[in-house]
Amino acid sequence: MDRHFLSLALAGTAIFVTQNVIAQEETPKIEEEKLHTFEVSAQLRPRFEYRNGAYLPLSKGDEPSILVNNRTRLNFDYASTGNYPLGVHLSLQNVNIWGQAPQIQVTDKTGGLSVFEAYAVFPLADKFSAKVGRQMIALDDDRIFGSLDWHPAGRSHDALNINWNPNENLQIRSFFAFNQNYLDGTRVININSPKGQHFVSSNAQPYQHMETLHAHYAFSKATQLSFLFSNLGFRNDTAQKTYDMQTFGVHYIGAAADWKYGFSGYVQTGKNVNGTTKGAYLLAVNAGYKFSPDFSLNAGLDYLSGNDSSGTSTTDKAFNPFSGTNHKFYGFMDYYYVSFSPSVGLINPYLSANVRINEKSNLSATYHHFSSAGKMADANSNKRRSLGNEIDLVYNLKVQPFVSLQVGYSTYFSNKHLEALKGVSQARGYQDWLWCSLNINPKLFSAKF
Repeated sequence: MDRHFLSLALAGTAIFVTQNVIAQEETPKIEEEKLHTFEVSAQLRPRFEYRNGAYLPLSKGDEPSILVNNRTRLNFDYASTGNYPLGVHLSLQNVNIWGQAPQIQVTDKTGGLSVFEAYAVFPLADKFSAKVGRQMIALDDDRIFGSLDWHPAGRSHDALNINWNPNENLQIRSFFAFNQNYLDGTRVININSPKGQHFVSSNAQPYQHMETLHAHYAFSKATQLSFLFSNLGFRNDTAQKTYDMQTFGVHYIGAAADWKYGFSGYVQTGKNVNGTTKGAYLLAVNAGYKFSPDFSLNAGLDYLSGNDSSGTSTTDKAFNPFSGTNHKFYGFMDYYYVSFSPSVGLINPYLSANVRINEKSNLSATYHHFSSAGKMADANSNKRRSLGNEIDLVYNLKVQPFVSLQVGYSTYFSNKHLEALKGVSQARGYQDWLWCSLNINPKLFSAKF
């Protein structure tokens, strides 16, 4: 009897164990949730340039400049999605010209590494978040605040950014900054300096303080409207005073069938860095039509107000697109608002065409006609003047997922009024510029844990 009972018990145990093992095999394993991500990426961007009149018209007999500039960036990104969400981004870069560093480089003569961006992102409350640290500020089409990605070094600000997203269509962003550089000529002052406004704008950010509000509403993916208000405090080192300039306006883009169109309007008030009353404006309109999947045309007009060269007005009427990506709008030769802001302003009607060659390449061509917005005086009269014409050609090719190629050629047809504006004598009537850029953006490492 005992032997029979023992056999039944052993059989039952075997059946239970077998069923339990089968059940465990059939139940899918629940993978542990990964709350942290870490990525490392890089960018190598060498660009060959033949500058035969870029930035500044060359005079007869001037020798062109030929160089290769290079950007090297190393990016680190960390994100946590747990109970305490946090994102951290660090971007280190080196900008140099080929040949600056010797073959045997004991010390870095290229300027070494710099911090392009270094910020943290974290939530503040429901639908509120903050970004603090060195960061790009790129708003709308980059006309007032832009990334300046064309420049090897790019542009970034030291700022606090607070975002509010009440719904999926509306985003309100605010930016705040207060800058000191603690420099006295080339001497670094102790960071614990107990008094004084140690700010020299030529060695630091162009403004001492900044308060910006940007509201963006998307009616649809194709129709969007935004409003910008920005106050910049310019420190006048000579007068030991800070003057505030306000910029406010709207940016709108829309579409209907094969048409795309846009409008931007901004006004500047307050005072410039010299304490002169500011009264300037910018108007920009554009419209484009897509004739086919492979061909489109776009036309537009930019008007940036300016001063009369022989005027006696006590108001500064020259609009200042202070942190915009001006290379994008006012000709690739960078005659205007890139290291040179024309006091007479600018009128820029343009026409561009884009041809899609295949899935990996396209070609664009843009024609600009430049004129002064303010009056320029000469021996005969005082009126708005033509400043010449520019043609920009750009070819884009996607070589592989992480490699792209750009080739550009630009020509500028100058005249005597441009010579007077730029302070160049006997400038050649034909200026040109050729460049070729290779952009390599590999993702080096990615992990979740």
